[in-house]
Amino acid sequence: MKNKLLVIVLLFVSLLMVLPLNAFADLYYEGHNTLNLKEALEAEGLELENTSYTETDDQAIVYLFRGQGCGYCKAFLTFLNSISKQYGDKFKLVSFEVWYDESNNNLMNEVSEFTGEEAGGVPYIVIGKKVFPGYDSAWNEDIIKAITDLYDNQNYDVFKELSKSKSSLNIEIDPVIAWNFVFVAVATGVILFVMKKNNDKVLYAIDNKRTYGKGK
Repeated sequence: MKNKLLVIVLLFVSLLMVLPLNAFADLYYEGHNTLNLKEALEAEGLELENTSYTETDDQAIVYLFRGQGCGYCKAFLTFLNSISKQYGDKFKLVSFEVWYDESNNNLMNEVSEFTGEEAGGVPYIVIGKKVFPGYDSAWNEDIIKAITDLYDNQNYDVFKELSKSKSSLNIEIDPVIAWNFVFVAVATGVILFVMKKNNDKVLYAIDNKRTYGKGK
């Protein structure tokens, strides 16, 4: 019984090894070109006002899809720059340039489809569950609230949710993985068969010994 349990555990571990690891990746956007706040500001000819600004894992993430030279994108970055001294400890920026980067543009459309908020242009801003399809200074207080709410209760990240959705619904098993699965299944069957035969031999030997002992 213990041996069978061991084989089952080994089969489970083997299956985990043949599954595509990227199906469980938290950083769904890994491999895409991104800029942080300082870099995005510099790309638009701006200088970070908060010289002590640092990024940590505890900060709320502001996702920004932008176009290089976009006036509204620059206005939003200018706003973030202006609040970096007061709220800089609460947020960090992950910026995707989409006008000259097709991969980032496709990613924006994917996020837009996932959130249900159309990306008619840039900037396209995502903070937790809040989506701002554009930028207007009238939204400044709502943006700050979205940042502070996410900082206080970091229970949602659009890319993590998108990754979960893709992992659970659209995992593609390529031929190599399929054959690996078949190999593991067959190997496990062979191991169980051999173990059963060995157990039968042992039981047979024990039975013969008992019978022989009684006869003697």
